[in-house]
Amino acid sequence: MALPSSGPLSLNDIRVELQQSQANSSLRSLSNLAGFSTPDAVSEFYGYSYANYNYFEINDTGYSSSSEACNFGGQDNLTLYFAGSGGTQACPSVSNLLYTNTALTQKFDGAGRWYKSNLCNASYYILGFPDTGFVESESGC
Repeated sequence: MALPSSGPLSLNDIRVELQQSQANSSLRSLSNLAGFSTPDAVSEFYGYSYANYNYFEINDTGYSSSSEACNFGGQDNLTLYFAGSGGTQACPSVSNLLYTNTALTQKFDGAGRWYKSNLCNASYYILGFPDTGFVESESGC
């Protein structure tokens, strides 16, 4: 949930948004974690939202095997999200759940197919119902 865009804003509000412990609550450490440079100011955090996801892209065509996905998968044209921190681009791992939205509420229906990610130079076997969005296997391309 984003911090307010106006009104009172405390270091504790910022710490909670950034999911940090009480021990890590100096303005400098919180600003650094958010990617802000010095000089530090609480006002930098108005409207700030800490992403609780990472993302990557795949080709939106599913294949029946990893080798097909690696050989025939085209450009990455579908962005998927998974639990992480900071909203950074990263490659998922086996057992990650993949979603189509940043709120991590809409699972990607992989339909039990292999999908190539050029970014990760890998293919991922992603399940459909009843385990929709679950990365069951990964294979390098």
